[in-house]
Amino acid sequence: MNHIVEEIDDSLLDRKAKRRLAKTRAQQQLQQQQQQQQKQQQQASKPKAEESGPGDDIMSRIALLCQEQDWREALSLCLQGIAQAESEGRSDAALGLRMASQKIECSLRRQMAAAFIVSAKKLLNKEYLLDVC
Repeated sequence: MNHIVEEIDDSLLDRKAKRRLAKTRAQQQLQQQQQQQQKQQQQASKPKAEESGPGDDIMSRIALLCQEQDWREALSLCLQGIAQAESEGRSDAALGLRMASQKIECSLRRQMAAAFIVSAKKLLNKEYLLDVC
């Protein structure tokens, strides 16, 4: 679409078309700027991820799994982290992981319930189709 917008001669367009063209060009520039900003942020965040210590490692991995909505793995890692923190005597880290595990468990249950509802709807649709035929 970029090459089409750039090749249009402005003298052949009426006012309404010129406004649309200007709006499209502005949107394209905004998208390009956003992409550049995202690239810069990604490049800036890479060194920060490498500098994080071992204590932040478990929490950052849990956060990454949560962003990917992989609740089972996140909960499993969280429970391992709780056990490790308690064995090392870090009660503050264990408390933080316990609070996170409660929220992760709630999200896991929500995901399981949603999956059950979807599968039940599919089953009911199949049953309905069998009854009609």
